[in-house]
Amino acid sequence: MTFKPAPFLEGRRAALAASLLFLLNLLLLIVFFAKPVAGSTFFLFVLGLLLWLPLLYVAWRAWACFTLAYWIDRNEITVVYGPVRQTIPLGDILEIRRGEAVAIWQQDEPEVQGPNGEADWAVERLVQRWPKLARWLCYGPELGTRRVLKGRRVNSLASQPLADQILLVTAERSYGISPDAPDRFLVALDELHELGPTHLTTQQRHWPTIARWPLWQDPVLMGLLAAGFVGFLVLLGVAIFRFTGLPYALPLWDNLDRRLIFIFPAFGLAVWLINGAWGLVVHRRHRIAAALLFGGAVAAQLAALVALLSVTRG
Repeated sequence: MTFKPAPFLEGRRAALAASLLFLLNLLLLIVFFAKPVAGSTFFLFVLGLLLWLPLLYVAWRAWACFTLAYWIDRNEITVVYGPVRQTIPLGDILEIRRGEAVAIWQQDEPEVQGPNGEADWAVERLVQRWPKLARWLCYGPELGTRRVLKGRRVNSLASQPLADQILLVTAERSYGISPDAPDRFLVALDELHELGPTHLTTQQRHWPTIARWPLWQDPVLMGLLAAGFVGFLVLLGVAIFRFTGLPYALPLWDNLDRRLIFIFPAFGLAVWLINGAWGLVVHRRHRIAAALLFGGAVAAQLAALVALLSVTRG
């Protein structure tokens, strides 16, 4: 059986914010191509790249809010949001709290504001440092929020505030949910629990395979991958800042058009993309090979930077 969450507007808010960010990025892109090449062009390009971080995050929250649902069968409750699946075996549920029983747990306990999950750690820290940013950064604040109430960990996967949630208490932690028909949900839960499970399951949060790649937990490989992208930006920045000071024909390069210096950042991007793609393919079985590919991209970019400086020297 499938139960939708109690209605909330957070998905629409997130979708609107993502749309506005996309339009702003599109405007920057238009200005970038319309402006003559100058130092400000590079800063526009970097700003456009940086805007993709909040844009992707807000789009992720919109996806999570729009797809929030509760699946229930004889074995488990599955909370679905975006690509994530949180399973709660029916046999693990020791107690169900709602209304006044939840209010008792909330007494004299500090509230945790903002999302708190694997994909939301950066936003969580920003909101903790500057609480006033919550209204601009938090979309669906109860979808992924974690609390400690009366010594128990509570993971809310809901569309409503904690006081309006149903708390499913297990030995490991509690889960706050907010189905649109709570009474019907609890009746279905009792009926399915009486039937008994067809097989045993465990409490798990399932992320897509790509999100569970060991690469994301490897600081060395991630550092090399980031260094390769920074190397591309350095090549692009040097090419843009030196472009306006060059003659239209480069005497040190057989009098070719000065626009050809942008071959160097194009090369830097291409080698980062190609080596990065191969590194992603091989890193699971051959970590050293992935490191060599990522490091090779950085070395090639350094060689390209030396050549670029040589060609554009006054």
